[in-house]
Amino acid sequence: MVRSLVVLVLGALLLAGCGFHLRRSVRLAPTLQRMHLQVSGDNALTRQLATTLRLSGVTLEDHGGPGIAVLRVPVNSFDTQALTLSGFASVSEYVVYYRVEFEVLGTNGKLLIPLQTIRMSRNFTFNQAQVIGSAGQQEQIQRGLIDDTAQAILMRLRAQGGGVVGKPAAASSAAPLAPGHH
Repeated sequence: MVRSLVVLVLGALLLAGCGFHLRRSVRLAPTLQRMHLQVSGDNALTRQLATTLRLSGVTLEDHGGPGIAVLRVPVNSFDTQALTLSGFASVSEYVVYYRVEFEVLGTNGKLLIPLQTIRMSRNFTFNQAQVIGSAGQQEQIQRGLIDDTAQAILMRLRAQGGGVVGKPAAASSAAPLAPGHH
């Protein structure tokens, strides 16, 4: 029993020492408490933004209108490019790029946050012997990029909309990223 407690305390100290912190929920300004999402393309980003905003106390509306802010995401795209080649001119490392542009219209319909761009990327190695694993790895990286982008949008909404940081939120549903990400 004591041994388990010591292991638990040591684990907590190691996590605290490495800079790990639970994500905190973010309370947005009152003008952003009711919001309508308009996301082009990828439904995964729509779902992640909806979850992230709900955890921050935002009520999502099916349609825009008076008293409802609108978060518009007109650009939402992935791109994968070869990064390095192996000795036989086959690709051994890729980089996945994710680009999202968003803007926010206030409750009065006027531009509250002008169009902004978020760009993120992650590297992953490609093993010819594990083609199926590589496809799964790329999907995992894309899910992580979507989660990170939703958090970045939330932080920008807080910074430009006057929100405040609240208590820790539930753990993120995003899967851990592969080594070599940035």
